[in-house]
Amino acid sequence: MSALFDFPSLLVVLLLFICSTAFLRSLYPSIFNTASSDSAGPGAVTGSSVAAQHKGLYGLCWKASRVGERLSPVVAVSCVVMAFHLLFLKE
Repeated sequence: MSALFDFPSLLVVLLLFICSTAFLRSLYPSIFNTASSDSAGPGAVTGSSVAAQHKGLYGLCWKASRVGERLSPVVAVSCVVMAFHLLFLKE
């Protein structure tokens, strides 16, 4: 069965994506930033919104890396719970 149709597998893929993007961002801090967001500086308000600066696949990776950074204890507990579920409960 495809991971898109099996809910636990979809959660595993989502957790792996969040963990991978957060790890890449920790290694290379500016990997998911665009040129317009770097030039304004952190916290500067410009004419374009943050959503307009982070679009497409880079925007999705940027958002996932932010979730991985800011909710790292929740993501870690979720990974442990999914590992336990996959190892011992899933048939």
